[in-house]
Amino acid sequence: MTDPVLQFIPDIASTNRWLTQEVADSQARGITFQPFTAICTDYQAEGHGMGSNRWFSDRGKNILLSVYFTPRTEAARQFLFNQYFALATRQFLLDYLPEVAIKWPNDLYVRGQKIAGILIEHHLRGDRLDYTIAGIGININQDCFPEEIPHPTSLYLETGQTFPVEALTASYWQHLRHSFNTFDWQTPIAQNEAYTLQLYQLGEYKSYLIRGEQCEAAITGLDDYGQLRLRKRNGEEVVCGFKEIVFL
Repeated sequence: MTDPVLQFIPDIASTNRWLTQEVADSQARGITFQPFTAICTDYQAEGHGMGSNRWFSDRGKNILLSVYFTPRTEAARQFLFNQYFALATRQFLLDYLPEVAIKWPNDLYVRGQKIAGILIEHHLRGDRLDYTIAGIGININQDCFPEEIPHPTSLYLETGQTFPVEALTASYWQHLRHSFNTFDWQTPIAQNEAYTLQLYQLGEYKSYLIRGEQCEAAITGLDDYGQLRLRKRNGEEVVCGFKEIVFL
């Protein structure tokens, strides 16, 4: 069995889309695609995040990476992969920053500003995950952003230092592999607690738009499926899935 590779393509529309097509082509030819095979780039013409969110990045300044995984876990527990990926990314960033929080479900924040965004796409086979493609953009040397992007930051803006993007990309890829192999996939309750403790705005009453209604609420944790639990000022408990809540 050959080792997985980290392939670099200077220009690409979307790393997630490119890797998804490579996997489909390999499966059609009966070729086994190696877990942790990855694609990185200097520039994405059509980089995007969850939903309709776009991802902005100047050429060559940031980590733009997608990785192929085979979690082989139950589809009902797929948020466990999100927890692994967010926690591993947070741990990587802590080598360069003193404080990093996870904004549910998949963003990474530093002092209230977004430094990384994650896009996870699961592919199911029956009631299990067949494979997962996880893409990420981590702002490394970006020094300015378009005005329409809310609350962005980068390693450069936080530290005043520039970093070798190629070396950091390779290091991060290796870190993801090591973290995957050491992650406790059999104890979801413990991983849920570890993820919850790092949530952005945990326990703080903040303004949210919940199913179209603006209110103040405090994040209290997650349910068994990774949905966000909150408590309103009046004591009412609510549970929100993706697209049901907006952080204001």
